[in-house]
Amino acid sequence: MGRKRRPGFADVHTTRTSFREDEVRCPNCKGHVGPADDPKFIATFGEAEPTLATVTCERCRTMLSIRFVEAK
Repeated sequence: MGRKRRPGFADVHTTRTSFREDEVRCPNCKGHVGPADDPKFIATFGEAEPTLATVTCERCRTMLSIRFVEAK
């Protein structure tokens, strides 16, 4: 019987457009992560849109913290 793989944690910085277009990749398994993976947005005080979200990579079960930055 194989051992259960433990999930890891990672931080990702990206823009909102690249997240919507599934251009974000998991740093552990390099699989695509996007809106279809059911992100949980963390509310912030005084801002219209949240700048932080958490999502679990479906391939390797890594918990990702995604910080949205402004496009340059």
